[in-house]
Amino acid sequence: MKKYFLITILLMLTIAIANARPQYSILQNFGTKCIGCHYNTQGGGARTQPGWMARKDISLINPSSIGLQDFYDMMSSNSALDESIMFGTDFRWQYAKWPPPIGRDMMVMQFSPYLIIQPFGWLGFEGFYNIAYDIAYDKRFVGQNPYSVSMYIKPSEKLPSLRVGYFQPTIGTKYDDHTMLIREVTGFSRSGGGFDPKFSKPPTKPLIPDDYAEFGAQIDYEALDWLGLSVGAFDTKNMIKLTTKNKTNTTISVVDTGSVSMVLRAFVTPPTLIDGITTFLGGTYLLNGDYYISSAFLNIGLTEKLCLITEYVRSEKKDSRLTQNVLAEVTYAVTDAVLPFIRAERGQTKYKNENHPFYTNQFVFGAHINILPYIDLLPEYRIYNSEQVPGYNAEWTFQVHIFY
Repeated sequence: MKKYFLITILLMLTIAIANARPQYSILQNFGTKCIGCHYNTQGGGARTQPGWMARKDISLINPSSIGLQDFYDMMSSNSALDESIMFGTDFRWQYAKWPPPIGRDMMVMQFSPYLIIQPFGWLGFEGFYNIAYDIAYDKRFVGQNPYSVSMYIKPSEKLPSLRVGYFQPTIGTKYDDHTMLIREVTGFSRSGGGFDPKFSKPPTKPLIPDDYAEFGAQIDYEALDWLGLSVGAFDTKNMIKLTTKNKTNTTISVVDTGSVSMVLRAFVTPPTLIDGITTFLGGTYLLNGDYYISSAFLNIGLTEKLCLITEYVRSEKKDSRLTQNVLAEVTYAVTDAVLPFIRAERGQTKYKNENHPFYTNQFVFGAHINILPYIDLLPEYRIYNSEQVPGYNAEWTFQVHIFY
């Protein structure tokens, strides 16, 4: 069984997708809502002009000092036609260790062009396509999707907005790293629930797959600076691909064919009571018949200096499986361009046909280093252990993130 845990963590080390960094919103002082920087109300994907401008001048090296100022001057905006069109991209390349016979190898994890078209103030369209999905075709997870596209209708800033299309429901916090245990079913070592079965790769169990998306509709209300509310209904054609074991050890889907998932999200960003302290707290809930995923999160930041993000995620399939995952991460801003962090996670999975739960721990030491504008270097060292298996695994990875 130890071999499967080793393979699982090595796979986890190499599969990631950029969505959003809640740390950035907590460290800054001009509002902690996702829509402050992203067109998507949950964060991630296409950046608005304020979101693009927030990081465009942050770097360790001044471009003018190495003769690149003219090049960066050509990219002085991410919009056209008076902001009725906005565009951008995320590209991620990673070097990490894979199970034998591959060994250490390079991988394009993400290459996602974004586009926003807003012909009227009340109507907008947004979407992306992850080209890396086709490049790394042998590293796809079951339930993973290569694109997202949706339409926004917002009659007024004081009224709720309607989002319709093919996109990710508001489940938990969206991170820029899907190797987090918080979004995994930990301790899994059985077959039948990980990579697409047409590829001969070892199994793993995503709780929320990379680039997960479904057809659905969602209403968002964020007219008040300190409050956010969302409610949505989604299809399950991709979630139905995720499986588990019931009491009789039979493989079943976590949701039923033709069913609908209801999703709720509520959060508050309390007014600053102490100068320089920002907070963001709330929760999400996905319900589909006898299956649910719930989360609660609390983030606290000291402006431009230090932030703490925490989250608890619980899921349960009746008479089958219970998971409980928790995360805590501390980020320290040495400068705007250098953000070292430490993350600790613990996952618990209890199958109803097992006599004992599986416990898994992960510790990550890393840093985001913006060496030049739009270029983020991410070195990491990860320690992973499953308490039911002797010993632990430790690996380092290196990632280059180019964004615009």
